[in-house]
Amino acid sequence: MGYKGNSVHGEVPERGAIFMSNINTHKECLERKLFGLPSGLSKFVLHVKEGMTLFLFEFERRLLYGVFRATCDGDINIDPKAFRSSGKQFPAQVSTSALLNMFM
Repeated sequence: MGYKGNSVHGEVPERGAIFMSNINTHKECLERKLFGLPSGLSKFVLHVKEGMTLFLFEFERRLLYGVFRATCDGDINIDPKAFRSSGKQFPAQVSTSALLNMFM
């Protein structure tokens, strides 16, 4: 798979990724067309590349939404004001567009 050393499978996305949200951040992810994760997961997000397939897992209701496509490479603070209403910071971000509107 190309992993070397002590890498854990899934640590770096190769073909796609699943981002997590709660009920409140889920709505903001869809409105802003932006997925975000805490800075501790920056390495993961920085490996997301434009065109990758993405999903959004809303963990409170245990629903998986998708299919989304990354419209840019993952980066830090694409929108510095995003997710402030949650009281938490999710600076590792990627812009998205919906390919299919469905949940599982």
